[in-house]
Amino acid sequence: MAREATKLSRLLLYKADASPPSCAVRMLGDILGLHFDFKEPKLLAMEHKTSEFKKLNPMATIPVLQDGDFVVSESHAIMQYLVGEYGGEMGKSLYPRQPRARALVDQCMYFDAAVMFHSVKAVALPTLLHGKKGPTSEDTVNIDECYAVLEAYLERNNYVATDQLTIADLSLSTTTAATQIMHKLDNNRFPRTTDWLARMSEETSFKKVAVPGLALLKKMLHARWERN
Repeated sequence: MAREATKLSRLLLYKADASPPSCAVRMLGDILGLHFDFKEPKLLAMEHKTSEFKKLNPMATIPVLQDGDFVVSESHAIMQYLVGEYGGEMGKSLYPRQPRARALVDQCMYFDAAVMFHSVKAVALPTLLHGKKGPTSEDTVNIDECYAVLEAYLERNNYVATDQLTIADLSLSTTTAATQIMHKLDNNRFPRTTDWLARMSEETSFKKVAVPGLALLKKMLHARWERN
């Protein structure tokens, strides 16, 4: 049975505003009415690579959630934990309990983690850290392949995994919005994905969290591309 977050259970989130995975976790928190305290490691200064941070998360990535004495990293795992621990009745739709529906949500989450977000990192990290001058033709091909997967998922459902909003939509919408900075969706090739992203962009949590976060990411990348 889900419990309410209390002062005895302090939700501390290590995040970066321009990070799509951090935005996805914060969107979920907004939907569930959770209160987070925040810490923001300076990623460009490599604060997430320190031995102290690696004690929290050996992967040296963000976001990381600390709930009292419990620590979990990787945005998808964090979201699964939050809906299970604090989601209540709403959590049952955001992360369905039926094995087949949950498997479809997991399928989309794993696609985001292993494939689609990798296409964002392949452009963003070399840009911010190593002077990459912009997306290459290979990058845009990889992003289009991700759009094609989304388009196929959306042929079956109104949302990426089921016919209702789930945590998979929160994760994939922030990643897909980030890819727009690098290679925009072609409405003619990917009409369902374009429509889905437009609908996600109207969600209150997306407007509150993802829009300013992704605007910051866009500003950072374009500034580096002009400088590089």
